Order: sequence, then structure tokens, then C-alpha cells
Amino acid sequence: MPEAVPSASEPPALPQFGQYILVGLSGVVVNLLVFALVLAAFTGHAAFDLLNSLTHASSATSASAGEILLASTIAFAVATLWNYALNNAWTFQRRRARQHSSGRRLALYYLVSLASLAINEAVLYALIAFVPPLYGQAAGIVAGSIVGFLGNRRFTFAEVSTRAAGPTAVPEKPN
Repeated sequence: MPEAVPSASEPPALPQFGQYILVGLSGVVVNLLVFALVLAAFTGHAAFDLLNSLTHASSATSASAGEILLASTIAFAVATLWNYALNNAWTFQRRRARQHSSGRRLALYYLVSLASLAINEAVLYALIAFVPPLYGQAAGIVAGSIVGFLGNRRFTFAEVSTRAAGPTAVPEKPN
């Protein structure tokens, strides 16, 4: 497998990180909405009353730590799919000779995101006793963002390196 290295066509990291953060912010909204709705469902509150669900999740809750962590995991899975679609279509769309197929990118995106989830869950768990669940979830999301960007830039959306493969390498067509 050719080595994944930045190519001449790769955009600078800082503007790309800005795009990644914008996608991530939209994913935070998706994550927090799903988290609040799932948590409301676990605790018997009206899941379809969005305002009530958000209010409930931003205050003390009767949910157990296990229910809070499960709600976080479900929210993570939904938001990760959302973020993958946007990052694939916008943030990393300039990468012409992608090293991996679309299906493999999705799998790698989830694997890299699992590292972010581990950080998210650790921060959330550490904060459960001190802050309302929604605030702990938001802090966990922030904590995992840099790991996710670096991992996805380096592995998930890697380009085929013609330098590592030699001068006769033919880049893949974009997916």
C-alpha cells in the first residue's frame, strides 16, 4: 500500500481544519439533539418535546451513568455518520487521488472517531458528578476534536502518494 503523505494538491492544514471544525460544529448540534432526545426517552420524558428534552438534559437528571453513556454513544454514532458525509463531500473533497474507496473511508472514519469517542466518554464520565450531562457531553466533544482531525486527515482521507509509489504510479479516479 502506498504511503499516505501530503501531496502538492493538498490544501494547507489550517484552512482545512477550519472546515473540519465547521462540520464538527454542525455535528455537535446533531450529537446534542440526539443525546437529549435519547436521554429523555430513557428517563420517561416526552422525547418528542424537543425543548423539554433539551431543558431536562441540561439540568440534573434521574438517568443512571450507564444510560447517560449509552445516550452519548448513540448520539456519537449518528453524528459521526453526519460528519463523515460532510467531511467527505466538503472538507477533504480536494483530494483527487484518494487512497481508499468510499466504503473503506467510512470504516476508517468510524475507527478514528472511536478514539474521539473514548476521549469524549472519559471526559463525560469524569464530569458527571460535577456538571449537568449536556455540559459534560459538550466538553467531551471538544476534547476529541483534534484527535479526530489529525487521524482523518492522515488516514481516512489520505491521498495516494506518487512519490512513494514511484514515477509510474497512476492515481485513482476520485470517488
